[in-house]
Amino acid sequence: MDPILLVGFPAVGDFVRCHSAIRILAERFPDRPIDVVTSPGNVAFARFMPHIRKAWALKRQPMELGLAERRNLAGELRKENYGSAYLMTSTIKAALIPFMAGIPERIGYPQELQFGLVNRLPAGWLRHLWAFGPRKTRLYEEVCSIVTLGAKPMANVDWPAPQMIIPAAELDDWRSRAGVEADKPALAIFTGDMESPRSWPVERFISIAKDYSDQGWAVWIVGGPREHNTANRIRAGVPQAVDFTTTPLIDVMYQLGASALFLGVNGGMSHAAAALNIPCVLIFGSNLSYLHAPVNEHVRLLEPPISTPSWIKDTLGVSEERVREALAGALEEARHPQSA
Repeated sequence: MDPILLVGFPAVGDFVRCHSAIRILAERFPDRPIDVVTSPGNVAFARFMPHIRKAWALKRQPMELGLAERRNLAGELRKENYGSAYLMTSTIKAALIPFMAGIPERIGYPQELQFGLVNRLPAGWLRHLWAFGPRKTRLYEEVCSIVTLGAKPMANVDWPAPQMIIPAAELDDWRSRAGVEADKPALAIFTGDMESPRSWPVERFISIAKDYSDQGWAVWIVGGPREHNTANRIRAGVPQAVDFTTTPLIDVMYQLGASALFLGVNGGMSHAAAALNIPCVLIFGSNLSYLHAPVNEHVRLLEPPISTPSWIKDTLGVSEERVREALAGALEEARHPQSA
């Protein structure tokens, strides 16, 4: 059978959310291999996603068409004889890739009027075309709608959540390399960029980190360069905390997979942790979790209560007490799922 190409998103969180679409395709076409196009950083994550045969890297080039690089990638894709391409991103730049690769069936929403580049449209595409401005549906619903050609899920049957799996042997190898004690529970903290409205006050992260460290837990700050300054501030208050924000990107997956509990804000690491089935507590600004949060069942979402005064912006209305209660509840549910 002809293989399938899925053109995904460059951002980590959005790419992880595309795995719902991949799971649907794998069920509908079990004999057709599925490959993806995504950013170079996501290629390392793709191998932990069931049903993905191969990931092709395409460097993100904001405000540039990147025609030469797309032409080169299209030349490689042409050799694979793909029969269908599903475009998760509704952009001309994304649609150029399967068109230049000569893939006969190119499916997606023509949000940028890329008719011809996209030659098969999901049901309801016209209504979607006029939904300018902020998304009218969740990204989760949009990517699932593309691969089902606009069909709604059947009664009492939901679309699948993203899923990532790390082989146990790889986790053991990472623990050995990182000097991590396998029998010591770890709380992974993802602060996001502290300059972003998505984040939570660093003093509150420090307080939570100190609580768990005092209880004998390992505390790991995960992420990348944007989280490094915050990691330094947390370690100043909790010297036992480990700063993992300078490690290779692939190691982030092992850090998440080896964690017993995850505390984070809206961002790619939070979606990856949820897809890895780690008990998660995620902090969002008002009325944002429905649109942007992971859809996995073991995730607890916290937003400022409706009664929060309007001058308290973003995540400030989420108290430390609520976070402590949510973390304890998530851990209890993971330990005793039948009683939750």
